[in-house]
Amino acid sequence: RGLFENTLIIFFCDNGMPFPRAKGTLYDSGIGTPLIFHWPGNVDKGATYDGLVSVIDLAPTLLEVAGVSGASGMEAMQGESITDIFGDQSIPGRKYAFSERNWHDCDEHMRSVRTDRYKFIRNAYLEKQHGTAADLARSPSSEELQRVRAEGKLTPAQAMVYQTPRPRFELYDTVEDPWETNNLADDPALAETRKELEAALQHWRDNTDDFDEQYRRREDASDRITGERIIKGVPELTDPLP
Repeated sequence: RGLFENTLIIFFCDNGMPFPRAKGTLYDSGIGTPLIFHWPGNVDKGATYDGLVSVIDLAPTLLEVAGVSGASGMEAMQGESITDIFGDQSIPGRKYAFSERNWHDCDEHMRSVRTDRYKFIRNAYLEKQHGTAADLARSPSSEELQRVRAEGKLTPAQAMVYQTPRPRFELYDTVEDPWETNNLADDPALAETRKELEAALQHWRDNTDDFDEQYRRREDASDRITGERIIKGVPELTDPLP
């Protein structure tokens, strides 16, 4: 219909690679997504952008492209339009990008903030191993990890999948440690970085009316390691007594 040259096409997908300690986590392997724009005459052909963006930036971006960037309700959006970077990839990205994990086959309460270099994660339910989603826990890669674990041959990085108790806080230098295996949360040299990110995360939680970890609990519907079903369907939410 002759619309291709005048159409903004965006490619992105669900978050996270389908492997243990990836999808369902707040590490980059669990929250990273592809993001590709095609818009002849408006997006620089073949350009790449190294700044930090979030998929919540897509809504205000599309509204601006459609010419309704001043639409009612936009002031409540957490996202920010990124149309400026279409023609100038030197523009700085977000200062912070936030993410969270709640119930997905297993109950979790995890929150994180990411800068262009550092990742800070706050965990709850520390006495439980990470709740790997059922389909991932039953995958060939997970079954192989379980086999090697039974033989006592896991590397320290591989063993982190089964770590318990888990740390309350995690801090990673994603430049020096892109796989996020060296937790620097207690490193005195990064005390100010941790303080900044912890404050930014709390501000985001306050601003979005986030709930505390003792609320909106659900029973696990699958085993956290093997993925075997324990309960059919999605368990009811339960809150603590007043």
